[in-house]
Amino acid sequence: MLILSLTMVVWLGWGALTYRSTAEVKEKEDKPETIIIKIYDEVKEMGKREGEDFIKREFHFDLDGRRANREEHVLVFSYSSNGQQILSIQVTYYEDDKSQNFQGRAQDIKDINCLISENSAEIKECSFSQEELKNLLPKILEGIKKEKELLKLVRKSG
Repeated sequence: MLILSLTMVVWLGWGALTYRSTAEVKEKEDKPETIIIKIYDEVKEMGKREGEDFIKREFHFDLDGRRANREEHVLVFSYSSNGQQILSIQVTYYEDDKSQNFQGRAQDIKDINCLISENSAEIKECSFSQEELKNLLPKILEGIKKEKELLKLVRKSG
């Protein structure tokens, strides 16, 4: 655990007031496993589709900041096997689209496969480096949250 301390001095005409604040920053919040649990919770909240005994949700959003290859495809798949909850996240990156067609060709597909328990995730297989995960997972989580908000707006207006 990392503890940050902030001291603020406010000067008044006749003196100064000192405010002291201490904030505990939990280092585990930045851990990929913690963000994976948040992704799992967001997708789990969306629920299973009728007739399915698994959760499968697909998203399209920009993860690499390159407009030439449009959006990446993110598949989040969760199912139970032998009493264990398994979560797979698959990211498909596309080639730069010179033809301006909507559908590009897949350039690279990377996976994250995890075991999910009560409030923890254990990464079993991963095509990303730890540094890539620290950058990528928060973007995926944020994209899922935004898409869920859009879906809520669509349902309200429909």
